[in-house]
Amino acid sequence: MASTLKEEKLYINLIRILGTLLLALSYFYEYTNQAAISLIGGFLVLLLYMVLIWAETTWWNEVKYYVVSMMIISIILVLHYVFDSPHTTLLWPLYFIILLMNRVYPRVSLIMGLITLSCIAWVNALSLSTILGLLGVMLVARSIKIRRDAHLLTTLHLKELDRAHQELEVAHKELQEATVHSIRYAALEERTRLSREIHDGLGHQLTSLIVQLQALQIMHVTEPEKASDSINQLLGIARQAMAEVRVAVKEWTNDEMGLGIVALKGLVSQTQGRSSVQFKFNQNSELSEWPIETSIVLYRVLQESLTNILRHSDADQAWIDIDEAGDRIQLTVTDNGRTEKGGAGHLGYGLNGIIKRCEEWGGSVSISSVEPHGFRVKVMLPVERIAIVEEKE
Repeated sequence: MASTLKEEKLYINLIRILGTLLLALSYFYEYTNQAAISLIGGFLVLLLYMVLIWAETTWWNEVKYYVVSMMIISIILVLHYVFDSPHTTLLWPLYFIILLMNRVYPRVSLIMGLITLSCIAWVNALSLSTILGLLGVMLVARSIKIRRDAHLLTTLHLKELDRAHQELEVAHKELQEATVHSIRYAALEERTRLSREIHDGLGHQLTSLIVQLQALQIMHVTEPEKASDSINQLLGIARQAMAEVRVAVKEWTNDEMGLGIVALKGLVSQTQGRSSVQFKFNQNSELSEWPIETSIVLYRVLQESLTNILRHSDADQAWIDIDEAGDRIQLTVTDNGRTEKGGAGHLGYGLNGIIKRCEEWGGSVSISSVEPHGFRVKVMLPVERIAIVEEKE
């Protein structure tokens, strides 16, 4: 953009220099052998032309354009009709300067162009065809100027749009990174909660197992039949402890592909900790390992759904159900609160955001009321993103 403006400024300065030289030569050729009054009048016209050509754009306004242009026309007409000066060719530069250089005030350009053309036709007794030809030149010049201005404006808009697009891309990237960090934090918090539960639950079970095994050593000698019954009880405790260990090992994987379900549970735990609503998370099937992008979509959808429950539903209970069948994940969020006026058809910014996010991923969203009261958001999402074009086909 800077190079374009620099080239345009250079082009205008070259036109100014060339115009100044041509005006000076025209003045020298026409007025040096004239009477003193014609010489002085022509010099005044030349000075006014210099003002018209070289004055900065910020100095001008419509009144100044009218005054300078009318002074040039008036002096030339007075010299011609009052002092019998035979030369009026200095009217012609005004006609072209107004057409080509006045880009800020198009109304001045049109009015003064017509006035100057009328004076030229009057003084030189031009034929109708010549007048029409000059009028055509004026219209063509204005058309070129308008197109050039429109092109420059379009170029500026395109550059602004490109800059805004780049800023949006950076913001989107930062948002994605922030979401990944949120998922990792939620997963870490959920793992911490699991560690605490395992410490309390598994530790208690193992302590009980050790105590009963010690008792079994004594009982095996004194009461063999009772010892046999205790073995079955100890096996039950051991199997329960092993089940908890397996759950922990499965959810503690360091692979980012496994962050999804852990992060969702962590988000529910975080929300539970800062509200009075009772949330229940149900995993209804075995889940595969999701790509981090899919986890981001599900995390954002659940986050917005929980936020809506806290802000608008007045619910005291909510259920989050997730299951996976084939290559599709279904996430359902249900509450027992009140339904907003307008029912499920009245969607706010957050719910519309959920719909848009899921559709961009190739999924679908179902929003409905729950009888006798409550609200349900059901999301169906592919494990891997499906292009919208492919889905339509």
